[in-house]
Amino acid sequence: MDCSACANPIPEGSQFCNRCGTSTEAKPRTKTSRIVLVSGAIALCGLAYLSMGSWNANRVGAAILHTPITFTNETQNLGAHSWRSVPVVLPYSGTLDITMKVDRGNPIDIYLVTPETLEEMKKTALWRNIQGNANFSAVKTTSYHRDAPIDRGTYYFVMRDTSLGIFSASGTDVDLRIGLRP
Repeated sequence: MDCSACANPIPEGSQFCNRCGTSTEAKPRTKTSRIVLVSGAIALCGLAYLSMGSWNANRVGAAILHTPITFTNETQNLGAHSWRSVPVVLPYSGTLDITMKVDRGNPIDIYLVTPETLEEMKKTALWRNIQGNANFSAVKTTSYHRDAPIDRGTYYFVMRDTSLGIFSASGTDVDLRIGLRP
């Protein structure tokens, strides 16, 4: 019989190799399982990149590693006397950072609400009783920046232009950036 670790001949009945000390009953250690695990992880990341695109793959990685995530960094157009919601799905609890600036147009009202509250907003024209997150709401604003701790979950950032468009702009261009930090 030969040693599984060093291939040295071992006398019959020996429990250990007389050259390297490896047990004759122990199975040799291989690095195959690590290689397969690492290869699988690389393949999974590659698949995520191909199927979702680099931006979403980076977002998945950020969620797993709890690194900063940017959800929205774009200009939105909001018509006079209308509203729009932007979904914000937070994969972990952290500090939500929202920056909004009206580039052109009317002052707007903003709210951060849960899906349940958004459903209420869709049903009623009177928004006076709507309660959004107190840290993320403002009325008739053209410039806004807030950051505050928030729990993981699904939220909606709602922008509302209450002007009628008669003596005001017919639309509002809003630069919006929403991010999350651990």
